[in-house]
Amino acid sequence: MFFPRSVVRRKMQNLGLTEEQKLIRNSVRALARERFTPGAASADRNYCPPVGNIKQLAEYGFTGLFLPTAYGGAGLGLLENVLVAEEIARSCANTAMLFSCTDGATPRAILGLGTEAQKMKYLPRIAKAEILTAWSMSEPNAGSDVGNVQCRAVREGDHVVINGSKLWCTAAQVADLFLVLVRLSPEPGLKGVGAVLVERDTPGFTIGKHLDLLGLRATGMAELVFQNCRIPADQVFLEAGRMRDLLAVLDADRISGNPTICLGVAQAAFEAIVSHVLERTQFGRPLADQQGLQWKLAEMAMDIEAARALLYRAAIRNDEGQPSVVDTSITKAFVNQMAIRVTNEAMQLAGAYGLSQEYPYERHFRDVRGMAIGYGTVEIHKSSIAREVIAGRYTV
Repeated sequence: MFFPRSVVRRKMQNLGLTEEQKLIRNSVRALARERFTPGAASADRNYCPPVGNIKQLAEYGFTGLFLPTAYGGAGLGLLENVLVAEEIARSCANTAMLFSCTDGATPRAILGLGTEAQKMKYLPRIAKAEILTAWSMSEPNAGSDVGNVQCRAVREGDHVVINGSKLWCTAAQVADLFLVLVRLSPEPGLKGVGAVLVERDTPGFTIGKHLDLLGLRATGMAELVFQNCRIPADQVFLEAGRMRDLLAVLDADRISGNPTICLGVAQAAFEAIVSHVLERTQFGRPLADQQGLQWKLAEMAMDIEAARALLYRAAIRNDEGQPSVVDTSITKAFVNQMAIRVTNEAMQLAGAYGLSQEYPYERHFRDVRGMAIGYGTVEIHKSSIAREVIAGRYTV
């Protein structure tokens, strides 16, 4: 049976979503295209975090999605979180990164491991985007190796004094609350690492220099500097030795954050290049008539749909109470590599236009390239997959 192109496209993209989920996705898509797309290139060029976009999402009720209604959230699942982040990323990857300020690691950690006092103090304000959050793990010698964190927090009476610095903190320039991994005890490795909550205006805490990366230039990434920074002892979020608890809670963020943004950007790059080859002619014929080019488009579509299926499956399993380290790592590694392939191919097919800042192709590529490094490199995730396979814990 022959289906028109529009019907096939709808079937490919719906993937068994409920009517409510489709409504959420389509509403965010319309909002993002109208409000976020026009300013995406400017935000990138000017290194200007589009915080106003997060405020608009909050106005429409699209922040605090996974937070329970008791804390001002929508009480939705990880899949809905993925749908919203994907649509935001299709219009503006920097906005999608800042979406983690209200719907990412820090609020997820507070919800899963925080005290009731911490939940009541912060989560309702996060849900409304009244305060923005960030979290910081990396240091010069501690990236994927969390056990090598050197930034220290020492107890002094009713306070904890922090000294050290952190690198690569997304949203540092705009966040109000920081979840910071620190060494709380002299125990080696992960046994000595815990976490603290630090508010922006705390004496002894400063936002260091802006960190200029290849892509995602408008995320407000910067270093954090602590010089005898004193916080109340009740701001110790996680005692030393419980890092595995935190990493387990944050596993969901590895699904709804990095790979979801990559998927959204890849979809945007694909749509842009399809429009280009349909409109542009060479030797009197549309580029889209060339069979070799058609095959490339087909491969890009196959890549994107496979990535979307993996991502949605991982989110659904998490929502069903069946989270999997293998699911997360396979999804993260595959989607990262897919996005690099698709955006690179789009840039190639666009020719000189692909290299021009007047068009989105080079920005799409820049924005996804670093994602294969952040939140655990592709190689780290492949090692994790292999470890589960060899141990016999990988099942289909």
